[in-house]
Amino acid sequence: MADRNIPDLFRRSLCDMCIDESDIVRTTDGFFMVNRSVADILASKGIFDFPGTGGERLACSHFYDDWFLYAVPNEEAHTYGLLKLREQEHDAKAGPPADGDTPGVTISFISFDHRILLDCLADPTDENRRKLDVEIDRVVVRKGQRHHKALKNYFQDPQSQGAYLVAGIYTRYIASLAEDGRLAVPEHYKEIVRQSVLCKNSGKRARIPRFIEELNRAAGRVVCDDENIYFEDGEGPTEHEAAAILATHTGNTSVFSFAAEVEYHARFLTPLAKLKIPFIGRSVYDSAIRADMTIGDTEFEGPAPFHRSDSKIVKRQYAAHRMLRF
Repeated sequence: MADRNIPDLFRRSLCDMCIDESDIVRTTDGFFMVNRSVADILASKGIFDFPGTGGERLACSHFYDDWFLYAVPNEEAHTYGLLKLREQEHDAKAGPPADGDTPGVTISFISFDHRILLDCLADPTDENRRKLDVEIDRVVVRKGQRHHKALKNYFQDPQSQGAYLVAGIYTRYIASLAEDGRLAVPEHYKEIVRQSVLCKNSGKRARIPRFIEELNRAAGRVVCDDENIYFEDGEGPTEHEAAAILATHTGNTSVFSFAAEVEYHARFLTPLAKLKIPFIGRSVYDSAIRADMTIGDTEFEGPAPFHRSDSKIVKRQYAAHRMLRF
């Protein structure tokens, strides 16, 4: 690939045949992503497991299959990060050691040291595999981390396009899992529906089930019946189908809400946000350092501005990106 703007890690991965040219996706403002999971990249070099803390062998496909590399410009180089794209899984429930099953998207604002991945790919010793596991864990889950300025600056800019590319890739991926034109809604969404039905007589229909009802009316057909999402063809989700995926899997009712939530998290990465909240024992910073768009996360439910289509942050995203398509 002749494009000199491609991040060095992605270029080297191409040369080493860990990824294909078609795996690299980008926006016009410099955001890059590899649309192949870390587990698949490792598998290309015959790396299928890593040592656990107890000496057991853990499957990469149970821990790294949801995580993808991304990069943003940073002066003359790029800063790398990891983002999660997860469908409804059952790995953890099935018994073998695995990460979570709840679907959703996470964008971490903690920089990923790509040199550790390159070392592991070049020399997959247990020591290098262990180092990679520690680094991924640091970026995606470990507490007490600090964000990278370049990642914050990119995603807090309402003009940035990266979140829209991610949302588009995610909705197409989830739609591709449908069989015979239907896909079961996530387990947690079913629980929200059940609780909403119990409260319906009091007029307290939950936000997402209420949105799904409105979506079906707008589409003129049943896109989602609280059991399944229905797809018209296999060429990719329609606008209404994509909205149903986002709503039931990430809790966002539009791509503008999705992007606004990413922006909202990035804007809270400030020194003041690091102050611990009384009686909770954590800070807003701890929650903001990874933007979790998931149906299982109720932390920002209710008053969160990115969940209101008439909020300033969502309207600003709409004004900036209403013509954008990925």
